[in-house]
Amino acid sequence: MKKASLFLIASAAVLMAGAGTQVLAQAAAPAAAPAAPTPPTFGAAVPGQCVLDEQTAMSTSNMGKSASDRLVQLKGQVDAELGAEGKAIEDEYKALAASQKTSAATPAGKTAWEGKAQAWEEKRQKFQAKVQQRNQEMQYTQQEVMQAIFQKMIPQINAVVTAKSCATVLSADSLLHYDMTANTNGSPTQTSFLYANPAMNITTDVVAKMNASGETLPAFDRVKLDQPAAGAAPTK
Repeated sequence: MKKASLFLIASAAVLMAGAGTQVLAQAAAPAAAPAAPTPPTFGAAVPGQCVLDEQTAMSTSNMGKSASDRLVQLKGQVDAELGAEGKAIEDEYKALAASQKTSAATPAGKTAWEGKAQAWEEKRQKFQAKVQQRNQEMQYTQQEVMQAIFQKMIPQINAVVTAKSCATVLSADSLLHYDMTANTNGSPTQTSFLYANPAMNITTDVVAKMNASGETLPAFDRVKLDQPAAGAAPTK
């Protein structure tokens, strides 16, 4: 998988204060976006050596795009569920906070309010546990889907390797990449290339094979995890 670019954003301000002096703030002007480098001229392709970008092959194939759309749909369902529950808990907290002062006017009122606050805290903790569980479920689901796509990709890889007479196949992840996103006239532009002769790259051939096969993934839903006992494997 290509490594994500890391952007370090820095801002600076100089404050000057004195008798009768207005506070001033000076911000550093944004640096001009660096020019995208020209890819190098590669030497001759190494006979029998091929390169495959597995992640690109999986994500750009019709199967991968369909799976991605389904994962987005499942994530939307989770967000809707958690959003509604989170909003209810937030509203309950606001109501508790608003009634705290008046409830504390009498010992009985204070006791009743404290009981409600304790019940709210238990709800909050259960909600946090649910959020963590849903995140784990989505992670498990994505992992299983990627494994399923890769398994279906293997025969297509094998066919391309045979057709190209590849003696070895290197993963693109193991090779040097150049990836840069620049802001050009307000629009992001992506420049990326792999440090290997493009003639050795079989990724597009594998994607074409996958699409031509017409294979699809079976319908899938979000993996559901019960709360396992300590040391027990998650139930799926």
